[in-house]
Amino acid sequence: MFVDSQILEAQLALAAAIFFGTFVYEDGATVLAATLTAGGRLDPGLGLVAAFLGIWVGDIGLYALGSTFSRFAARSRRFARLLEPEALAKAETWFEKRGSMALVMSRAIPGSRLPLYLASGALRLPLRRFVRITGICSAVWVSAIFAVWQFLPTNPVGSQRHLLWTVAALFLVGPWFLGKVLQRLAAKRRISRQPEEPACLRPCAPLAS
Repeated sequence: MFVDSQILEAQLALAAAIFFGTFVYEDGATVLAATLTAGGRLDPGLGLVAAFLGIWVGDIGLYALGSTFSRFAARSRRFARLLEPEALAKAETWFEKRGSMALVMSRAIPGSRLPLYLASGALRLPLRRFVRITGICSAVWVSAIFAVWQFLPTNPVGSQRHLLWTVAALFLVGPWFLGKVLQRLAAKRRISRQPEEPACLRPCAPLAS
């Protein structure tokens, strides 16, 4: 019984570390939980639930911060002067139409979740929709990482270690690299859509006298 209680306490301590670790780095904490699970040091169900709840609670917390800031800005005269009603109305309309898809895509684009989730709360995206979408996306993402880790060798030797580190790098760095590529493609599209300046408006070199 004493040994079992020690194992249980160790398992709960690891789960708590994973839960709070997601507030700092979601993907890193999830990969760590999957690695501990594959190695038999953490119960699979406990590790998966800890990583999922940590990510989901963090997402809802960002929404709450954005919503709190929105209410504070509405009461503040200084912020009211800076925020134009027309611009806010356009942003709220955009979130109403495309906010759901943006939330889904942000799961695979690191760096986009923080501003997007804060904006979701500030621009009054329906809370139920936000909770439902982020919950589903978090569950799918965490389950996918755990599923991949179950097929990896628990005690890697030689070339298997390189495979393990390669897979870990893909999950940790791959989404960041994909986000950078998508940002560059979006920037090129915006530049290509800008109308070309008419020749008559371009500055001309002075004529030699």
